[in-house]
Amino acid sequence: MARFADGWRDIGGDFRFALRMLRKDPLFTVVAVLCLAFGIGANAAIFSVVDAVLLRPLPYQEPERLVRLFETTPARDPKWLGSVSWPNYQDWAAQLPSLEGVAAYEFQGRNLMTPEGAERVGVVATTANLFQVLGTPPRLGPGFSVGDDQPGAAPVVVVSEGLWQRRFGSDPGLVGRTLTLDGQPHTVVGILPASTGFPAGAKMDVFIPFIPSADRVDNRGAHFLSVLGRLRPGVPARTLGAELTEVSRRIEEAHPAQQAGRSAAAVSLAETVVGDVRPTLLLLQGAVLLVLLIACANVANLLLARTSTRQQEIAIRFALGASRGRVIRQLLVESLMLSLVGALLGVLLGSWGVSSLANLVRTSFPLTGELPLNGRVLGFLLAVSIGSALVFGLAPALQATRTPLRASLAEPGAKLSPSRSHHYFRDALVVVEMALSLVLLVGAGLLLRGFVTLLGTEPGLEARNVLTAHLPITAAQYPREEVVDRLFKPILEKARALPGVQSAALISLLPIQTAWTSGDYAVEGEQVADPGKSLFAEFRTTSPDLFKSLGIPLLAGRDFTEDDGQRADRVVIINQALARRHFQGSDAVGRRLLIAGQPAEIVGVVGDVRQAGLDQAPLPEVHLPYNHPQATLWYFQAVTLVLKTSTPPANLVPSLRGAVRAVDSEQPLYNLFSMEEIVQQSVAGRRLSLSLLGVFALIALVLATAGLYGVISYLVSQRTQEMGIRMALGAPPGRVVRLVMDQGMKLAGLGIGLGVIASIVLSRYIESLLFGVSGRDPLTFVGFSALLGAVALVATWLPARRASRVDPIVAIQNR
Repeated sequence: MARFADGWRDIGGDFRFALRMLRKDPLFTVVAVLCLAFGIGANAAIFSVVDAVLLRPLPYQEPERLVRLFETTPARDPKWLGSVSWPNYQDWAAQLPSLEGVAAYEFQGRNLMTPEGAERVGVVATTANLFQVLGTPPRLGPGFSVGDDQPGAAPVVVVSEGLWQRRFGSDPGLVGRTLTLDGQPHTVVGILPASTGFPAGAKMDVFIPFIPSADRVDNRGAHFLSVLGRLRPGVPARTLGAELTEVSRRIEEAHPAQQAGRSAAAVSLAETVVGDVRPTLLLLQGAVLLVLLIACANVANLLLARTSTRQQEIAIRFALGASRGRVIRQLLVESLMLSLVGALLGVLLGSWGVSSLANLVRTSFPLTGELPLNGRVLGFLLAVSIGSALVFGLAPALQATRTPLRASLAEPGAKLSPSRSHHYFRDALVVVEMALSLVLLVGAGLLLRGFVTLLGTEPGLEARNVLTAHLPITAAQYPREEVVDRLFKPILEKARALPGVQSAALISLLPIQTAWTSGDYAVEGEQVADPGKSLFAEFRTTSPDLFKSLGIPLLAGRDFTEDDGQRADRVVIINQALARRHFQGSDAVGRRLLIAGQPAEIVGVVGDVRQAGLDQAPLPEVHLPYNHPQATLWYFQAVTLVLKTSTPPANLVPSLRGAVRAVDSEQPLYNLFSMEEIVQQSVAGRRLSLSLLGVFALIALVLATAGLYGVISYLVSQRTQEMGIRMALGAPPGRVVRLVMDQGMKLAGLGIGLGVIASIVLSRYIESLLFGVSGRDPLTFVGFSALLGAVALVATWLPARRASRVDPIVAIQNR
C-alpha cells in the first residue's frame, strides 16, 4: 500500500515538474497546444456528428430488431427498393412468422385549422399498430386502439411533441380535445415524445390511422406504402429474407398480371436511415484523423528540437540514478499534459464548430436527436488525447534518452550534434506530414472538381426569376372532379394578373425536387411487354405555360391548351429521353402511347429535365393535361405553382398569398422557394462535405508547411558554424541557399511522391461521392501536388535565405 502511495506521489511530482517546464518555454507550449487543439477540435466536431448519426441507436425499443420491407424487381433493377401495395402488405403481415408485428404507413399532409388560419402539417397515416411495432408508447394519452384503422372508425390523431409545444403550449389537457384536419374533426388520443419521433431524422407533426380508399384495397399495382416490421427475438434477418422470397413467389403465382417479376427484400431500419450518408461521414472522420496525425507529427518535431536542448538535464538525471524508464515517464507526462490542455481547447473549438454547423448538419444528415458533446464523445476525445500523447511523445522520449551520458556531461553548455537516427526520425515525420497533407488536398480537390462539374450540369430548365409554391389539395373540400375548376383555374387566373408575373402554371411534382413517381405505358404498334417487364416513365400533370414558366424548351409539336383536358381522345407531351427510347430518327409527334390500356396522342416533345437532382440522369417522362379527368389520379395531395417573374421572386410572396386567399381564405401555401434555392438545396449535402474537407485540407497544409519550415530552420540552427565556415572559405550565399533548399525539397518531394501513391490507393473509397470526375483525375493530382510543392519551396526558402545572411565570423565564434 505504501508503495502504491509512493507511486502516486511520484506521478503527482511528474505533473508538477511538467507544468514548470512548460511554463518555462511559453512559445513552445502555445504552438504545441494550438496544433493539438485544431486536430482534436476537428475530431470533436466531426465525431459528434458521426456519433449522433451512425453510432447512436435509433430511439426505439431494441432498434436492431426493426426492419423495412420493400418490393423489388430483381430482373429489371436488382438495387431498386420500392413501395408496397396494400394487398401485398396484408399478405406479408399474415404470412411472415419471423415478424412479431408489421405496420404500414404513408406520408401525407393535412391543413390544421388554427386561430391564425390554416397551417400545413406533415402527417403519417399509419396502421394502428405502428407504435407497438416501434416500442414507443405516447408520452401522454393511450394512443391508437385496435379498430382505429378500420372503415367507419371515429377519426383520432396522435400529435408530435414539437407541434404540442409550438401550437398548444404543452397543454396536457390537449388529449381528449378535438383538432380539425382538412375540415374534419379528430380527437387527440396521444402526444408522441420528441425523443422517439418517427420517422428517424424527419419532422412529422401528426399521426392518423390509415384507412385505404376503395380503389386501393385490392389494387396490387398501386405501390405507395412503407412497411416496417419487428423481428421476433433471436430470429436472424436471413430467415425473414427466405420467408419473404417464398411469400413473394406465391403472390406472383396468384397474381401474375400485376406481380410478375416482383419479389421482396428486408433491410434493417438503421441502414435505410443512415446508409446513404455513411460514406460521407466516414470520409470526414478519416480526414480529421489525418489532421490529428499531422498535428501530432508537428508536435513530435517540436519535442525533438526541445529535448535536444535538455540533453544535459537528462544526463544529470541518469547520473543521479534515474532509470531510463523513469525519465521516459517524465517526458511522457509532459506530452500528456500538452495533449490534455490541447484537448480542453479542442473541446471548446469543437463545441463552437458543432453549434455553427448544427443547422447545416440537420439539413444534410438524418439526425435522431441533438448534437451535444456527450459522454461518449468526451470519452472518445480522452482516448484521442492519451493516444496522441503516446504518438507524438514516445519517440522523442526514446530518442532523448539514447544520448551518451559522458558526451552530455563532458562540456557544460555545449550543443551536441543529434544522432543520425535523430535526423532520420525528424525527416520521416516531415515526409509523413507532407504525404498526409497531399492525401487531404487531393480528396478535397476531387470533391471540388466533382462539385464544380455538378453545378455546371444543365438542369434542363431556367431557374432564374422563378417562384414556386406548394398548394395543398383538401379532398373533402375539393373532390378530384371539381378541384381544377374550383381551385386551380381561379388561382392561376389571379396569379397571372399579379404585377411582375410573366406567366403562371402548375405541375403535380416539381423537377429537381421529386422523382420516382413512375407508371407503366406502352407504344402503340410495338409489341406489348411481358408481365413484369413493362416500360416505366415518370408521370406529371401539367398546365399550359408550365414549360414556358420553367424555360424548358419545346423541341417539337405544341404545348397543352385548356381544351386538351376536355377532348375525348387523350393527348400527352413526352420528354426527349422517352422520344430517344422509342422514336430515334423519326418524329414522335402524332404517335400514340398506351396508358392504362387507353391510347394517348403525343402532341409535343420537350427537353429533358433532371427530376431527381443534378446528379441523376434525366428519366423518361410523360406529361398529362392538368384538367383531364384521369389526370387528377396523379395529384398527390398537393400541386406546385410555378411563376415566371420579372422581379426577384421573394418580392411576390405576399401578393401570391393574397391571391390564393382571395380564392379560398382557408387555403394555405407552403414551401415557397425560388427555383434557384431549390437547385441549391439539392446540392447542400455535397457543399457541406466539400466545405468541411476543404477546411481540414487547409489546416493540414498549414501544419505540414509549418512542420517543414521548423525542420529546415532547426537544421540551419544546427549547421550555423558549417555555413559560416563555407562562406568564410569563399562559398557564395546562393550556394548556401541551394544547400539548404536541396535538403528541404528532397523531403518535400519524397512526401509528395508517397502522398500521390496513397491518394491513388485511397481514391476508390470516395468515387461514390464524386460526380463527373474520376477518382484518379490527373489534373487534380498534378495541380495539388504542384501546390504543395510550391508551398514547400517557400517554407524551405525562408530559412535558407536566413542561413545565407549569417556573418561568418559570428557563426564561427558562436558555439
